[in-house]
Amino acid sequence: MTAASVTIDAGVLAVPVNDSTADDGNHYVETVLDWSKLLDEPWIAICMSERASEALFEDGLYPLRDQLRRLFAAQGIIEYDVNTVAVVVDRLLQLTPSFEALFSIRDVLTENLALEPDVLCLCSGNKLRSELARCVVLIAILRDHCPQEAHEHSLILRKSESRILRVRAQIHCLEHSRTDLERLPIHPDIFEGEVLICEDFKGLVNCLDEATILLRTKDDVGMETAIRVALFKSRLASGLTPEWDDVPRHRIGRSFIAILDALHPTERLAAKVLRAIVETLERANMADAHAIRSGPGGGDPQRTRASDRAMRRDIDYEYHLHYWQCEDGTVEIASVVVHDDFSISE
Repeated sequence: MTAASVTIDAGVLAVPVNDSTADDGNHYVETVLDWSKLLDEPWIAICMSERASEALFEDGLYPLRDQLRRLFAAQGIIEYDVNTVAVVVDRLLQLTPSFEALFSIRDVLTENLALEPDVLCLCSGNKLRSELARCVVLIAILRDHCPQEAHEHSLILRKSESRILRVRAQIHCLEHSRTDLERLPIHPDIFEGEVLICEDFKGLVNCLDEATILLRTKDDVGMETAIRVALFKSRLASGLTPEWDDVPRHRIGRSFIAILDALHPTERLAAKVLRAIVETLERANMADAHAIRSGPGGGDPQRTRASDRAMRRDIDYEYHLHYWQCEDGTVEIASVVVHDDFSISE
């Protein structure tokens, strides 16, 4: 299972209208190309609604090559190629599985839908507006009733100043093939839920909970994702402009996940573990890092593995992160141990 998932609103792929600024045009292209970079990433599932193409077509916004040519000509965009952008949009629209297939939920019939903020006003066509309303309600239902699968699921919108979209509606009918939606409020009762929304990749990462990803992971892909999210957020908090792939050299020890699992970590401990890993990779707060000695004496030599040096970083008073500082500069994350445990897996 992937560590994260997002649904891209069909409106994100619609070419900006004629009265848009040059900045709007460039931002549109950059956003589309940014999402395309994630299509083959194993840690995230990118989804489109199965009705996305239909909505764009009915609103006269697809196919979009002619619209792209007009946009590029009007705004003097020469950095990008029309065909490249069009191919990316086509590929996004053909994504499988669709959002509906991924979550085994097909359609919803609602009444008195209220959204805060009102993101429907961002839509450039009636069909896109209807489709966004449907997707918003479905995602809110999944986040509320199926948290193991969808609580961190995000909706990508063209513009989103808020991170949380509040949803309130009366639900007449829900079409699905799940077994965990029996307690859903049905008309005349009111359903209330929330959707995580963001505009770009930075916003997506900010929507992710690295501690939750770590707690749910069973493989190196999830572990690596949790580390990268924590590192990305740490750099953002420091006022930097991080790149997703700009990560110090490291690898995850073959026993690390099993050792951490055996401790039955809480979300609080998971967050502390990730903070310690980030500080280790960034070589920050080095006063909290110490050599693991080969014996009980303070003067005993540091434990080594060939030319690699065993290190210990304080997580808190009770727990510590053990890792190998390898000769080639790589950090190998070995284990999380309790206070009086000085072992390190090789």
